[in-house]
Amino acid sequence: MSFARVFSDPQGKLMPTELQYLDTLFNSRVFRIPDYQRGYAWETRQLEDFWNDLKRLRADRNHYTGQLTIEKVPENQWQKWEEEKWLIEGKGFKPYYVVDGQQRLTTAIILIKCLLNRVAEGQQLAFTEKPDLVKKYILQTAGSVSRSYLFGYERDNPSYEYLKTEILGESSNQYQGVTTTYTANLAAARDYFQSQLQGLPHEQLERLFRAVTQKFVFSIYELEDELDEFVVFETMNNRGKPLSRLELLKNRLIYLSTLFPSSSEGADGTTLRHNINEAWKTVYEYLGKVQGEALDDDEFLRAHWIMYFSYARDKAGQFASFLLDDYFTTDGVLSGDLKIADIQRYVNSIQASVRKWHCIHFPHLATDLNDSVGIALERLGRLGRGAFEPLMMTALQKGFTDNQLLKLLSLSERFVFLVNRVCQRRSNAGDSEFYRIAGQLYRGDVTSSDILETITERTTHFFRIDAAVVGMRDLFDRSEGFYSWSGLRYFLYEYEQQLRGEAGMEIPRLNWSDLVKSKTDHVTVEHIYPQTAKSAEWPAFSDLAKKQRAVLLNSLGNLLPLSRSRNSRFSNRPFGVKKQDSDGVQGYYNGSYSEVQVAQRDEWTPETIKDRGLEMVKFLEERWSISLGSQEEKLQFLNIQFEIT
Repeated sequence: MSFARVFSDPQGKLMPTELQYLDTLFNSRVFRIPDYQRGYAWETRQLEDFWNDLKRLRADRNHYTGQLTIEKVPENQWQKWEEEKWLIEGKGFKPYYVVDGQQRLTTAIILIKCLLNRVAEGQQLAFTEKPDLVKKYILQTAGSVSRSYLFGYERDNPSYEYLKTEILGESSNQYQGVTTTYTANLAAARDYFQSQLQGLPHEQLERLFRAVTQKFVFSIYELEDELDEFVVFETMNNRGKPLSRLELLKNRLIYLSTLFPSSSEGADGTTLRHNINEAWKTVYEYLGKVQGEALDDDEFLRAHWIMYFSYARDKAGQFASFLLDDYFTTDGVLSGDLKIADIQRYVNSIQASVRKWHCIHFPHLATDLNDSVGIALERLGRLGRGAFEPLMMTALQKGFTDNQLLKLLSLSERFVFLVNRVCQRRSNAGDSEFYRIAGQLYRGDVTSSDILETITERTTHFFRIDAAVVGMRDLFDRSEGFYSWSGLRYFLYEYEQQLRGEAGMEIPRLNWSDLVKSKTDHVTVEHIYPQTAKSAEWPAFSDLAKKQRAVLLNSLGNLLPLSRSRNSRFSNRPFGVKKQDSDGVQGYYNGSYSEVQVAQRDEWTPETIKDRGLEMVKFLEERWSISLGSQEEKLQFLNIQFEIT
């Protein structure tokens, strides 16, 4: 189906179309990705598809790369382009916005730059000198001052300086080293192509260059003046890698800013548009600040929606439909219900909130956090924050004192552990209540005391000893008991910190990252009494029934966190051997504080497993201020409901 049949303006006027190669597309044109567009979003899968299409292309065939929708930049806009104005006025280059297809075009330019980097001075590609190819696809210069890139972002985009300096190789005094999720993707694409081109002979580089510039065909659609590029952008978003709701929202807000009339008081759409760009620049910077651990766009947007608006559970994706279909709409602006001040307040909140969101997820990088608050945030990060993220973000924004924050984080952690881990209730238990009070706190309808009281009351409401016992019994019936418990590693890690404190030691012997690491045939949590025990090596278990041995195997008191992951074969050794260093393997005596404690035992018996399990349950009660009942009820929780002699 042709594009003309699919897309038309309201009057039915179709957009003109033609097929072009990059070789002709870059004749006297300057391309800029407008401010309402997202940054570079392609990841490994899309890069591999692009590369494989390139490699497989036969010399006598063309490859249809996709559509490229462009729009002429109005003169009143390009006149503000300080770096490109000389090229447009002096050399007759025509400026265009890339409305759709920027991911493919950006990828092609990155590849071309990588290919040119592999070409030595004096060598040619496609019978053209390297400097001439740079001028055609990358950079135009005049004298020692005028320099203009033929493809890039508008200056308001945080990727503008990064693409210019880190990808295309131009030094800049304005580059501040800001990175985002999108700049990380740009760097990943560059690194991917560099690795693919490594070691290829010049003849192969020549073939690849010809393919990408003279064999990859684009359908070029130039928007008519009557068509609204913002609407086109939203309409086209579901081709390629879909836009996130955060990306769509930015486009929508910028579009709405163009509907407000100019004002002599400065509160006009132009100012609003600038502020939106600045806010989203901050948002993308903080979401992608930690390389390799980018924060999800939509999770942040949803958390902010919960905080900023009145939460009401309805349907999946409600936050997106509310923002895009109900609140930030053209009708709202035209009717006067949605004003510049409304959008500006929201934008200000988004910009301020993302800093707190980053702080919640990476407290060790925050410079303005109390140490104890940072530790509490890291603890919740290990356990899982549940429904408390919007509430924590709100508390940080509202300027809670350190003491208030510590109480909030402590009660939140207690709820998640006792309700979601110990009682194993559904992960969304209590969500609506906590989301509701986050919004109330943001609007000033409740106090910190009200918040703490609500969390305490909800914990009491959801925690039940009988539910905890039944949940653990189910784990033994259908799985591997405590070994398969979702709260195991967190609990063992917290128990390890308790033992370290009792030993008066500051240096940890167990790292959380090592404890949760997954490695084939290696274990980080060990069964002290092993899964394949030999009767002669574990005589105290010989008289027990098979089912009883299986219960003790996976009971809490028999599980041990290891300071170093070990080959699973070591777990099958006798207890006396596992305590000592042997065969180059570190024994319990030199391991974690939990291992050292276990190594003090002379032998390992069913009675030892029961006693250690009860000690650990006592710690659980004290650490999370809860009672698991009588000793009989505690043994039921441990699933040791048979006589041990």
